[in-house]
Amino acid sequence: MDLVLRAVGWMVFAFGGPALALWVRARWGRPAAWLGLGALTWGGAQALRLPLLMALSAGFRWFGWSAPPQPFLFNWIVLSLSAGLFEETARWLGMRWAARRQAREGRELEAQDAVVIGLAHGGTEAFALGLAGGLTFLAMAMLREGLLPTPPAAAPALAAYWATPAWMVSVGILERAMAILFHAGLALILWHGLRRRQGGWWAVAVLLHAGANGTAGYALARWGVWAAEGAVALWTLPIAIGIARALRRPAPPPPR
Repeated sequence: MDLVLRAVGWMVFAFGGPALALWVRARWGRPAAWLGLGALTWGGAQALRLPLLMALSAGFRWFGWSAPPQPFLFNWIVLSLSAGLFEETARWLGMRWAARRQAREGRELEAQDAVVIGLAHGGTEAFALGLAGGLTFLAMAMLREGLLPTPPAAAPALAAYWATPAWMVSVGILERAMAILFHAGLALILWHGLRRRQGGWWAVAVLLHAGANGTAGYALARWGVWAAEGAVALWTLPIAIGIARALRRPAPPPPR
């Protein structure tokens, strides 16, 4: 039963987000291109960000740089702010392309379009993380069942993995659900800026993204997983209210 719960949990983790984006896109009749656009904005951002982080990490080893005196501040700036900068810049550029595409067809980019793009972005991230978690689960299961040889150095990690309750995967699913909703809200913020031709909304999205990542990471390191979930929920709640309000009321006309 433990194996079944973990397997189903990782499947929901990986495929729940993309399935939601597909369903919402079909329900609202939005272009299928928005799904690819959302996936591309996440993948493109990581393709640039991750090599930069690896190069920075390598710099500490190769050049003998000393550890920063304030690790939390350093990690917040490098990890959280870089996530905001790269992902929101990619999303901003992608949504500008989407707006031009709609304009060529005599239509406007609407709030529903932004939500679909945000859901696809967040769903792609969930798929990547769920795939990594699912492959880890598969490897751990094969090690436990003796289908793969267990290196002595891996024994503590194997024991710790199976000591973690299977239901903890559902905590990750909850966190991803909130993160996907948060991405949809950030996409709406950028859509608002594009409609009003105000680039400052890009900075708002970057700072919100960095703030959510940073506070959740700090809460996880300081107080544990439930505190991190609470931090994510506090960021997501106003975003969810904003999404509901934006979808209910008609969009203001763009400035001439």
